[in-house]
Amino acid sequence: MRNGTVSRSRGQRGVALLVVVFGLSLIALLINIFIYQSKINRKSAASEGERMRARYYAFSTLEITRLFLRVQAKFIDNNSMIQNMGIDMSQIVPMMIPMFFDETLAEKLLGGEARGLGELPEKGSGVLEVYRPEEGRINLNCAFNSTQLERLNNLLLGLFLDRPYDELFGRIQDDGQILDRQQQVGALVDFIDFDQSMTSGADDEDSYYKGLEEPYLSKNNLLDSVNDIRLIRGVDDIFWANFGSSLSVYGGCQIHLCAMDPNNWQLLAALIILTAASPEDPVITDPVKLKLLATTVAPQVPVLCKDLQSFIGAVAQPGTASTLVSAVGGTDIEDSGDLGQDGIADAQVQGVELDAAKLQTLVVGGSKRYYRIRAVGLSDQAMYSIESVWDQLSVSTQPGKEGSQGAYIYWKED
Repeated sequence: MRNGTVSRSRGQRGVALLVVVFGLSLIALLINIFIYQSKINRKSAASEGERMRARYYAFSTLEITRLFLRVQAKFIDNNSMIQNMGIDMSQIVPMMIPMFFDETLAEKLLGGEARGLGELPEKGSGVLEVYRPEEGRINLNCAFNSTQLERLNNLLLGLFLDRPYDELFGRIQDDGQILDRQQQVGALVDFIDFDQSMTSGADDEDSYYKGLEEPYLSKNNLLDSVNDIRLIRGVDDIFWANFGSSLSVYGGCQIHLCAMDPNNWQLLAALIILTAASPEDPVITDPVKLKLLATTVAPQVPVLCKDLQSFIGAVAQPGTASTLVSAVGGTDIEDSGDLGQDGIADAQVQGVELDAAKLQTLVVGGSKRYYRIRAVGLSDQAMYSIESVWDQLSVSTQPGKEGSQGAYIYWKED
């Protein structure tokens, strides 16, 4: 009897030991899980903290840029003498931004102590990646205004007209069809205009979009951003690489000559084709001569645009642009003798006589209104970008700034 009791006692102690071992193992496992989860949470919190810091750097960059834009609106746009000098904040702001994030750089540039103006660069910084006026491009939203359709059609056809684009407009699209120049203009217009019929009057303008793997309908309204243009039939990577820098959805329906990108000779070539006094001019019918002329004049548009007659004269006699630029910039004429950097002296480039009346229907001058701004915030381990469009004349509805002039009309954080 006693031997049986001892056996049961030993068996119970063995079970108890197993329970204790299992319990301790479970507790150890839970502790490890807790430690692992704590590490994950700590890393996540640190990562979110870095991302938040980068976000504030991007915000700071935009706020600094906005202050300079207010200076542009109040003191430069209203001063004809400064305007005639060609001074614009787009030339100054990108150089000024780094000073606000690096006090050592600020001290070097200012020649004195600048403590507190910026942080040390290793702590993070803000970068102004894009800062440009938008009105120097063709505004596709003009398709929504029936009174502006003729001008928009002319500008787009002028942009597409150069003969080297024959192959581009002869390629087979993803639906097995070919879009020629006129059909591509029609596709751009139909996506935005307010009716449902195709420009050609053939059939439903949504027939292509309905047949896609992920179908959608044309907007039939104003586009919200430049990215929406990529939804339009025919606007693939090849099209965008050639024409994306000439298109926008902001600004007026005339091209602001002083807002044109000096590197965008293609858009300038389109203007020359459309406003030539003679449609049979040998330069506009020769792609090589036309490109030589456009690449010679385009880099100097920021100087020539102040006076339409100076622009017309430079297009007619490209050699005169060198003289004007050297006078304005105070440089030697020999340093400005090949503005197109094509190895051909500007005086040897053939010009084109422009029709001033035609030109005035397509271009406009004065103060610039819309600016595209892309600010990037950088911290130790994160990057945050904000893309926006600023309107100098829009009335702000932002809390605390209600009624003030100037506001963002497009805002995207990434």
